[in-house]
Amino acid sequence: MKGRKGLLKSLVSLAVALVLLYFFFRGTDFRSFWNYLRGANPIYLLGFALGLVVFYWIRALRWRLLYQGDGVPGVTEFFKANVLGFSLNYLLPGRLGEVARAVYISRKSNYSTGYSVATVVVERFFDFFSMGVLLLLYLVSFPVSAVNLRGNLSTIIAVSFVATLMLIMGILLLAHLWKRGRLHYIGKILALFPVSLREKLRNSGRSFLQGLFFFSSPRRAVYFILLGFLVWLAVAFQYWLGLKAFGINRPLPQIIPFIGVLLVGVSIPTPGMAGGFEVASKFFIVEVWKYSASKAVAATLTLHVILLLVTLLMGALVGLKEGFKLGRQRQ
Repeated sequence: MKGRKGLLKSLVSLAVALVLLYFFFRGTDFRSFWNYLRGANPIYLLGFALGLVVFYWIRALRWRLLYQGDGVPGVTEFFKANVLGFSLNYLLPGRLGEVARAVYISRKSNYSTGYSVATVVVERFFDFFSMGVLLLLYLVSFPVSAVNLRGNLSTIIAVSFVATLMLIMGILLLAHLWKRGRLHYIGKILALFPVSLREKLRNSGRSFLQGLFFFSSPRRAVYFILLGFLVWLAVAFQYWLGLKAFGINRPLPQIIPFIGVLLVGVSIPTPGMAGGFEVASKFFIVEVWKYSASKAVAATLTLHVILLLVTLLMGALVGLKEGFKLGRQRQ
């Protein structure tokens, strides 16, 4: 039964990807498309590929700050966990790569899987927080042409930003109350479950909430937040290089809303972000920046392929070295 459900989800995800790719390629002048591909600057594309390494390394530096005490692995192990996790996210449904990278770090340290999962959740929350702040700063500071991003989109971004901030504060409040022993009612809820399951839930919940006490000092918290901004600024510079390879020359600040729209596209659950990435990128390049559809298709497809190939190659190397098997991670 589970196998059928998984197969059905995979088929639906694939169908969504194919539909999106149809709209992505529709109306493309393939002669111009091939000309843009042949004319792409390889130096800038190499810079885009190397930018992925920088991206995963900065994330590793930031993620490691959520661990304290003895037995914390080096930055290299967090880097390996990132490339392995992102690779599995591209290959498997349901963001299972996030769990895989938490499992990897728990195996390399004295921390439980529940603790590591909590750090992944916190890291993702601050991803949205950092990008939301950068988008708001851009919308306030720079004019946007063609599409009224100061209107509906800016409102959506602001509401999403506030909602995420409130969610983060709520989880931190929950963790604070748990630390002070003021969540006795949770024990009553757990009492409704069988003893064996009750203990598993209690231990998992305890590890998860412990993982939310990540900062040992204000200085560490500030460093974490600054690295969060650096992650997305590095991504912006990476895409600035990649787009420049196709003659899409935009000021660096204008890459910020482009990435914001990309994030919306890749949130669609399709294999390897196929379709969602393409449609979001083409929309912004054509509708906002007013470049030709053929140039947008050539640039988008090339950057997406490089992103997947570089990440999957690094993930495969880590997986082979560490003995991670795809079938085992799916289970």
